[in-house]
Amino acid sequence: MLEPQTKVTFLSTGSAVPEAGYDTVSFIINGKYLVDTGWYAAIKMLEYGFSPMGLEYLFITHCHHDHYIGLPHLLFYLSMRRRDYPDRLPLKIVGPAEDIERVVKSARFFLQTHRFPAIDYAPDIIPIQPGQSYQDQVFCIDTCTTIHPVQGLCYRFTDKNTQAVVSFTGDTAYHPSIADHVKGSHFLIHEASYGAENPKPGSSSGHSGAEQAASIAGDANVNLLALVHCQQNQAQSALTAAQKIFPNTIFPYDGQTVRWTNCDNNS
Repeated sequence: MLEPQTKVTFLSTGSAVPEAGYDTVSFIINGKYLVDTGWYAAIKMLEYGFSPMGLEYLFITHCHHDHYIGLPHLLFYLSMRRRDYPDRLPLKIVGPAEDIERVVKSARFFLQTHRFPAIDYAPDIIPIQPGQSYQDQVFCIDTCTTIHPVQGLCYRFTDKNTQAVVSFTGDTAYHPSIADHVKGSHFLIHEASYGAENPKPGSSSGHSGAEQAASIAGDANVNLLALVHCQQNQAQSALTAAQKIFPNTIFPYDGQTVRWTNCDNNS
């Protein structure tokens, strides 16, 4: 009998406006839990061998356009394929309490479900305030706030089958208290929108540089750091800058999977 694994597959790692062939950051945990939708996560799932019909949860880190713009596409796919999966439970969407219900409602309206009710797909919405937790039988999540122009959630995801901990920040400015929240994680996925540079003091952009992400990883004593949400032409310089502070850093390529068995990293 195979030991249970925790697997994170990166569908995309790009910036808010990705280059051709790429997408804004989005990844999937254990083939069931999608984090953000990028511009077209449903199609990226198919590209890497995952069926959107296998999704149980969608975690939205925050409701800026590049992190949910693919939501109407995903809901439309689930609607159009549901006849083949009559026993499938509704997708559960977890996200920031200030915005998630409005964004999901808007996504459904965009699909003109008031004109075409047959294609409407009604997910279960789970609003979360920063600091709140949520769990089901196989995982639990704990959250803290981020520094960003809209309400954001930094998630700490614990797989109950392996006890592996995967933490992901979404978009955030450098926020030292995140290190306490993600402390001891096996894997930290941290944005690095500024690449090898750091934002100017007092910047209101709500984004981080690679060195700042590496500082969080070091302070939190995580096992592995992944940089995301960076332009492709800045990826290598961002990686080099981060590794000087936190050597066990990667910049994932699209389709890359990181695995744990009994909390051992086998990336």
